[in-house]
Amino acid sequence: MDEREGKGSARPDGKSLRQVRAAQLRAKAVRWAIGKSVLGSVFLIGALSYALGPEPHHQNSVLWMAALVVMSTFNVGLGLRTFGRVNRKVARYWLPATLAWGVLSTVLLMILQRR
Repeated sequence: MDEREGKGSARPDGKSLRQVRAAQLRAKAVRWAIGKSVLGSVFLIGALSYALGPEPHHQNSVLWMAALVVMSTFNVGLGLRTFGRVNRKVARYWLPATLAWGVLSTVLLMILQRR
């Protein structure tokens, strides 16, 4: 038995167990981030449905739209932050992208409410 094999740091295929585990954790984080981004999109669709509903100016509808946009922005932000942690090159862009998502969502709802 080679002394490297006893420590578990080298494998015949050249990848260490540590690298494999890191890849598994990155894949899990990306799946979680995709789920959060999809959930944020679903919340935005819910807000849009209130804006296109029969009574978009009703106080309850406006309250629900605001809450759904906040939840949408929060979930998209969590997803983008996780994407940024997985890929260090884009790590600094998650906050501006989240803010842009929130502002654009709000502007879209304001445009739809004016109809």
